This record gives sequence, structure tokens and C-alpha cells, in this order.
Amino acid sequence: MPMSKTQALGIIKKVRYVYNIDFDKPKLETWIDVLSQNGDYQPTVKAVDGYINSNNPYPPNLPAIMRKEPKKVSIEPVDNETATHQWKMQNDPEYVRQRKIALDNFMNKLAEFGGDNE
Repeated sequence: MPMSKTQALGIIKKVRYVYNIDFDKPKLETWIDVLSQNGDYQPTVKAVDGYINSNNPYPPNLPAIMRKEPKKVSIEPVDNETATHQWKMQNDPEYVRQRKIALDNFMNKLAEFGGDNE
């Protein structure tokens, strides 16, 4: 979730106090805009704390501390037919045998019509 401008300013203040950096007005506005539009608060705070704790004597630049939340993979629910098929493939040897026969027949038909059998 993007951070607010107030949160961005808090991060900038922390960096400013620890590294004794002076921000002129355009630089401050740029950092606030970039952080609030492109950064997420918690990961950025964690990155700033990590940067400070790494004993790096040089002040960070914006890309060194700005972070986004990792994207979450959404898993779509499996429909009933697919779930049944998956269960049968693992637990029903007869179902697996019939499916293999059907696939072999299909591959043979493909070969008859000049399709690849690989």
C-alpha cells in the first residue's frame, strides 16, 4: 500500500537526522513525491533501518531505501471437475489406465494424419 506524504516525510526526517543531510525545497518535494507514489511504508522503513544498521557512513540515495510490498500470488479455486480428476489421477489406477489408453489412441490418430508423435 503506498505511503502517505506524512509517512514519507517521517522517513526523510529520519535519514536527514542520522546522516546530517540538508534537503533544499525541490529535493525534499521530489523525495516526498517519489516515496509517496512509488514506495510502501513498512518495507521502506525496514530498508532505511537496515541501511542505518549496516554502518554505512554515506547517506542513502532514494533507490537504496525505497521498497514496494512483494506482489501476492492469487490462487484461483479449483473447480469440482478438476479436483475430481486430480484425485482420481492420484488414487484410482483404473482411471489412470483408461486415460493412458485414450491418450495413446489420440497420439496414434495424430500420427496417422502426419502429426508429431513426440
